[in-house]
Amino acid sequence: MSATQAPFAPPVDVPVKVEDFVHDTCIKTGILVSATYESMAIQIVIIVFFGKLLHLGLRRLFIPRLVSDMIVAITIAKVDFIRSIFEFRLGLFFKRFGDYMFSTYLFTLGLGMDPFSVFDPPGKEHYIAYAGVISTVAITLLCKDFLVKHKVGLIAKTSIRANLGFGAAFAATGSPLLTRLITEQKLSKTAVGQAAVRAGIFSDMIVTSFMCIGGLIFHDDSKLGDSAQRNHKFYVAGILAEIITLMVVSKWVLNKINERNPEGKPMKGIYITGLMVAVLLLCFTATFLHMDLNLAAFMIGLALPREGRVTQLLINNLNFFLNYVILPLYLVYVSLSIRHSELRTNPDIDRVIDMPLRWHKLLIAVAIGTVGKILGTVTVGLFFGMKWLDAIALGQLLSIKGYYHIFCANEAWEHFMINDTTFVAMLWMITITSATTPLVAYGIAAWKRRKARSQLMALQFHKSGTELQIMVGLQGPQNLPIALTMVEAIGWTKEPGKLTLYAIDMIELTERAAATLVRGQGAEAVEVTDAEVMDVRNQTGEALEAFRKENNDGVNVKRLLAISSLDDMDRDICMCAKDVMAVLILIPFHKCQRMDGSMDTGHDGFRLVNQKVLQHAPCSVGIIIDRGVGHMNQTSLSLVGKNIVTVFIGGGDDREALTLAAEMSQHPAIKLTVVRFLPAVETRGNATIQSSTFHKLNQSFTSDAEIQMQLDDEFFADFYRLHITNKGVEYMEKHVTDAEELVIELHALESQYELFVVGKGRDRKSVLTDGLEDWTEYPELGHVGDIIASSEFSTTASVLVIQQYDARKHYDVIDDEFRPF
Repeated sequence: MSATQAPFAPPVDVPVKVEDFVHDTCIKTGILVSATYESMAIQIVIIVFFGKLLHLGLRRLFIPRLVSDMIVAITIAKVDFIRSIFEFRLGLFFKRFGDYMFSTYLFTLGLGMDPFSVFDPPGKEHYIAYAGVISTVAITLLCKDFLVKHKVGLIAKTSIRANLGFGAAFAATGSPLLTRLITEQKLSKTAVGQAAVRAGIFSDMIVTSFMCIGGLIFHDDSKLGDSAQRNHKFYVAGILAEIITLMVVSKWVLNKINERNPEGKPMKGIYITGLMVAVLLLCFTATFLHMDLNLAAFMIGLALPREGRVTQLLINNLNFFLNYVILPLYLVYVSLSIRHSELRTNPDIDRVIDMPLRWHKLLIAVAIGTVGKILGTVTVGLFFGMKWLDAIALGQLLSIKGYYHIFCANEAWEHFMINDTTFVAMLWMITITSATTPLVAYGIAAWKRRKARSQLMALQFHKSGTELQIMVGLQGPQNLPIALTMVEAIGWTKEPGKLTLYAIDMIELTERAAATLVRGQGAEAVEVTDAEVMDVRNQTGEALEAFRKENNDGVNVKRLLAISSLDDMDRDICMCAKDVMAVLILIPFHKCQRMDGSMDTGHDGFRLVNQKVLQHAPCSVGIIIDRGVGHMNQTSLSLVGKNIVTVFIGGGDDREALTLAAEMSQHPAIKLTVVRFLPAVETRGNATIQSSTFHKLNQSFTSDAEIQMQLDDEFFADFYRLHITNKGVEYMEKHVTDAEELVIELHALESQYELFVVGKGRDRKSVLTDGLEDWTEYPELGHVGDIIASSEFSTTASVLVIQQYDARKHYDVIDDEFRPF
């Protein structure tokens, strides 16, 4: 084949029909195109996979995904042989769609915001957002002469558009990253965390809206012809008319769609498809009016109503697609940018990312973006009574940068407002602040939790007549009946308002759930808008509201949310318990009962949560094994009698279990029986011989077991006087010699009671339970609790295993005598 011959031309000496040649050429071209798209798809999968893999390692340091995706993008752009592989295939995609990729992000960002919140009475968060934006823009304008210097400055050319745009970009907050960070660091219940989330979203809405308005006013004359420049004011009026009309019409249209697709009914795809087509048409209509497509997407998203099933479904699906596909690709697109010939100072470098990092520009960018936010936040925060450290930490959190800042830097570079080295410095500044801000959040979390409480947060030590707080952990509405049954029984003798139930939904923070995090209302800084999660929470809310009304508001019912990975969920639960001063946490067992009475395989992740809660809880903890005490259609205990038994062997956990059972026995529908197991005579004799031998070695030593026995006797004497002598509680004593006899006696109680209340026995040292640890399947239930909870024991009796709070575990001292109690 000659050098000039077409690649698909037939050999010269072979006669071929024209039709055959065209047919073969089309087939070969189609194969090449197909191979190109297949290679492109594989490369996209590789980018997403390695970004996710790197994030799995960095998430332990609470570093956001932007950092891991940015590292992957920079690696692809800077390593020559990797760049040569990815650049050819992805270049075709970026050439067509690169400039429009970020419009999806801005549309989703606007869709999650409420523009009418600007007209609400301003609160502390609003003033903090205003102050942070104004102070950052003011510092930028005051330093404008310094910023445009050729060798030192950041801005390539001076103009009102460049100065204001530069300041506004620094004034914005990476609110999606900040919301995720606050959630993962368990700061959503703190005042600093709530203020950060709300002020961050509000400042983003203000800054991006001003960017859109600025784009209309300070248009790029180089991209407009003479006719377009003359008619520019009409284009602006057309865009404003489009947005206002959309705000009026969209609410009516979406309400109609929501009415035709009620909750619980699958959303018809035709509505979502039609809505997305309408959004695309509106965006391209705005481009005909000479508005940037990306900013038009934000304005259209902002104009659509935030509430409603359709909007939430769009946010959920778009966020998931953005985090996994669009944003990682956008970072690669930015990293592969080719330098402008007009700004080149080093002709040997073709890629922007290969330009050397100017450290002075990086430091200037970090200083402006951080100092401006902190200055405005501290000024307003101190005015509203915040502490110095809280105000500074809040300003540092609000200075976090995100994907929007990368977009602004890329737009400024493409419009020649900044040069190549400034663009590189901006990319590194955004990456560094995103990676270091979690350290500030971690410091805040550690500072807020630096003091352990010296109070004994247990029912046994709770003062009668004072307010009682109980927290109930819920995996779903199926956990409510038995929990509400117990809460109603505990609060039967309480005065109205003296018992508060905190129902905390335990939501696993999956990638899909994380993509649906939005600003919360009330005490919650964040909420999850995933359809399945919202459906479960709505069912739970309806059941709790019915319980509250049935008790005539005698029990205060409040909702909490623990959303995190299962590895960290115990931190959420324990911190909430500490914040609300809970005395008892009730959490469900990780297994549920099947229809045939056996237990299912359960969820090992929630088992780990239970074990960690038992280890770190700031109060007493109860694990509930539900076998039918209470039903979904029955919320009142007064409808049916309950036979409850408490097994008492000894130790703090058993004393706590007996205290709880005594509170529940005050309810007229409950009949309580206390069974105390004591060593038989011969067993006590052996124990006495061993104890005597021990005291001969050291008569001054008093064992912990003896202390517990003394506390048991004192506690039981008071309990007997208060509850048994007046025949309100039945009492039985059983003398056994060893663990085998104990198990036999427990089985004799199997069919007589609907609920067993037992102590975990963590500090119990008794000959009656020696050897049971070898047969214990679930150590978190204790020896006795594990026996009663097994399906071989009973398929009808529910179990409540109690562990009493031990405040000593929160103090690290040399010896027990130095503890504060």
